[in-house]
Parts: sequence; structure tokens; C-alpha cells
Amino acid sequence: MQRNNPFGPKFSDPNYGKPIEGSLTAMRGKKANFHVNREMLQLCEIIDQQGMPNQYNPELKVILFGDLFDIYNYISNKVVGILLRARKHGLVYFEGEMLFQRRDDDVPIFMLKPLSEIRQLQHNLDVAEAFDQEASGPALPTSVLMDRQANQRRF
Repeated sequence: MQRNNPFGPKFSDPNYGKPIEGSLTAMRGKKANFHVNREMLQLCEIIDQQGMPNQYNPELKVILFGDLFDIYNYISNKVVGILLRARKHGLVYFEGEMLFQRRDDDVPIFMLKPLSEIRQLQHNLDVAEAFDQEASGPALPTSVLMDRQANQRRF
């Protein structure tokens, strides 16, 4: 019988799996997050431009996965990954866990928020990201930060 389960409720380090704040790793993660947010916005703009009005709310658009795949695949080969991320953030809805080309071409993708609201959310994220970078100062290698923290603990 195992007494200490590291995945149980007693083991809960809030910093576990997160890079040290101010490190190059943290900066790369923020940059990647910024890029993915931009791709989600671009995906929603394509759905808004190429989709058909939703019968219940004409401000929201709907497009078939096959059509979206054909359009967006010229821009990025990460269509399904960006769709999954956009669904996680409450921007789009589609049925099923995963979408596959050809098999799911007739699955409708619904926008859940108007494009203007999505753009405002993106703008707020951009402003927060810029403020975050200014506040954190220049990024340092993790090894330097760890050395600093180790030195601070000694004194």
C-alpha cells in the first residue's frame, strides 16, 4: 500500500510545472501563448468572414469543418489544435472530442461570441502581456535565477 501519493490532495505545490518567473523559459512560454491567442483570433475572423449567420443569433457565425479546414489550412497546418484551444477558451463550439479531415467535414463549428467581443478580449490580453513584460524586466536564464534564489536562501 502506498502511503504518500504525489498526485493526491496533500501534494499541492502551486508552482509545480511552472517556470521560474522572469526566466527565459517563462518568457518563451508567454510568447508562445501570445502567438496561439493571435491564431485563435485569426481563426475566429475567418469563421466570421466565411461562415453563415447562425439562425438564432445572426451576429454569430457557423461554418462546416471541411470548409474551414480547406480555408485555414493555407494559413496554418494547426487547424484542429487551434480549434481545440478556441473551444477551451469558450470562443467556438463543435461536437466530439476531435475532428478529422474527411470524416468530420460536415460537422458545424459555431462561434459562441461576436467577433467584436473576441477582438476586445484579444486586445485586453495584448495589453496585459505588454504590461507583464515591462514589469518583469529583462529575462534571465533560469540557471542565473536559480543561483540568485539559492544565494538568497543562504543569507
